[in-house]
Amino acid sequence: MFDQFKNLGQLSSMLRNAGQLREQMKQVQDKLKTMKASAETGGGAVKATVTGAMRVASLEIDPAMFAALIDAGSDADRQMAEDLIVGAINAAMEKAQRMAADEMSRRARELGLPIDPGADLGGLLGE
Repeated sequence: MFDQFKNLGQLSSMLRNAGQLREQMKQVQDKLKTMKASAETGGGAVKATVTGAMRVASLEIDPAMFAALIDAGSDADRQMAEDLIVGAINAAMEKAQRMAADEMSRRARELGLPIDPGADLGGLLGE
């Protein structure tokens, strides 16, 4: 029962510091725009890089490896190429989401916010 009162005190403190928290969130959002996560599929045939703001920054396709893997006239090969691209982008997005959540958790701890270690803070990043 007394834990609930403790949480109310923390909430009150957060509300008093709302302006500072808003500024800190803006700083985190700005920092995440510059952070990048990359992932590869197909043994390096496709590499996707995504920012911490969940935007695809680049997509690289190794021409030599891709030419050896893909017959442009084959529907199955085209599907495989599309799957490799989607896989690389999704893997990079997952890395970027973990990176963003780690950054948010780190900043929350610095501010003394009562955040559970496993809490998903990705929703706080929306613009």
